[in-house]
Amino acid sequence: MSNQTRTTQGAAAPPVRSRWAGGAPPFPGARPTALGTLATIVSLLILVALGEATGHLLMIAPLAATAMIICGSPALPPAQPRGVVLGQVGSGVLGLVAVALFGDSLWVASVAAGLSVALMLLLRAVHAPAAATAVLAVLQDPAPVSFLVLLAVGSALLVLVGLVASRLGVIGKYPTYWW
Repeated sequence: MSNQTRTTQGAAAPPVRSRWAGGAPPFPGARPTALGTLATIVSLLILVALGEATGHLLMIAPLAATAMIICGSPALPPAQPRGVVLGQVGSGVLGLVAVALFGDSLWVASVAAGLSVALMLLLRAVHAPAAATAVLAVLQDPAPVSFLVLLAVGSALLVLVGLVASRLGVIGKYPTYWW
């Protein structure tokens, strides 16, 4: 027998994996997918009501991405309350400062989004959708108080929906840490 065909008794051969298989996680199953989708839809309906009440409908977009992260991947660091609240509000403040100092242009919005990444890293609160929040703050130049209240309340409501959904068994354990 050659060395190539010899196997150790009792040891299983490692599974053969196609080079095209990729590293994507397995499908979570029909029930978790349906329940996570339902929790996301509830979150989005709350955001629409909040957006209509405050007149900041475009803010639904980055908060919708936040809802998906919380309901679809509740254990990941960007889904945790610290990242959600500090990331969104911090990036919103940064965008408001940028527009106040330099005006509302795509150039300023791009720099604000990039600086929001640094801010989130410094705060240890990385939350990717918050970079879009900085962009919207610059391009919309909203009333600061209502804008920041929307971000804080919207972020807190999404965390609350995630918490309730987790307790009801709709999504996985959430949060894995608070702060």
